[in-house]
Amino acid sequence: MADMNVSVASYSFHGMIFAGEMDVFSYLDLLKYRYHVDYADIWTEGCLKSLEPDYLKKIRKAMDVRGLTLANLCVDGPYVWCDDPEERAAHKASMLEFLRAAEILGAKTVRIDFGFDREGIKGAFGGKRTAPEDVLTMSDQAFTYIADTYREYCGIVQEFGAKIGPENHWGWDRVPAYLKKVAEAVDHPAYGHLYHLGNFYNDAEAGEEFCIAHAMHTHFHANSIPYAMDVARKLYRSGYEGTYGIEHHSAKLEPERVEWQLASLREILAEIRMEEESGIPCEKPYMNGVYGV
Repeated sequence: MADMNVSVASYSFHGMIFAGEMDVFSYLDLLKYRYHVDYADIWTEGCLKSLEPDYLKKIRKAMDVRGLTLANLCVDGPYVWCDDPEERAAHKASMLEFLRAAEILGAKTVRIDFGFDREGIKGAFGGKRTAPEDVLTMSDQAFTYIADTYREYCGIVQEFGAKIGPENHWGWDRVPAYLKKVAEAVDHPAYGHLYHLGNFYNDAEAGEEFCIAHAMHTHFHANSIPYAMDVARKLYRSGYEGTYGIEHHSAKLEPERVEWQLASLREILAEIRMEEESGIPCEKPYMNGVYGV
């Protein structure tokens, strides 16, 4: 039976990170000694204080000593597209530095988002959940640049055995038609998708189908637990080789809530293993019965 490995995103502890109560090294300790997972998922904005090689090598050494592998380098800050040419060039220069960091850290996947036009950024990235037709029309210029740049990045990460792609969590990345259009244009074996369960502006069924077919990494958030088994089962049966990743968002009681969330996902994965080994489908996932779903 294929491995069903789990990871825990460092963003799950963003409250503690911003309060100065956790850094990347204490995060790695939590993974190894409290949660007993083998895969890290490092969020760059909160966890990487520098992209200097000596600092990154210290993080890599800390992972190696603990037997941890970096499932994903989740890059916040640079995006692929911005309609200001100078800012767009700065984003690319920064991203090339992050790709060098990904190689040092041994990342298996890298996430960078499509980006935005300034006119749409407030609606797309400001928590307004704006409808796609209001602010999220991708121009032909943006599309061509996004596809060409991802293809370039794919060539880089392929050299160290990684994949790269977006995550459906804001802006154009949440429009299934654009996810499909860009993937078809990039057409590279090192291109993939970080599937943040649910979270599409429209056509959620098509979005899930695309994400499962192209998944390189996943984020199972707390609200996904009621339907996580269905998604995890589809991922497993698709031949998915990445980790089943926990991402938590509440910024409160983070160690405890992550522990609950991780245990819930582990139980769900155990049920899928039981199904596959016995050939008998579960009539109702255990977790759904517990929570009355």
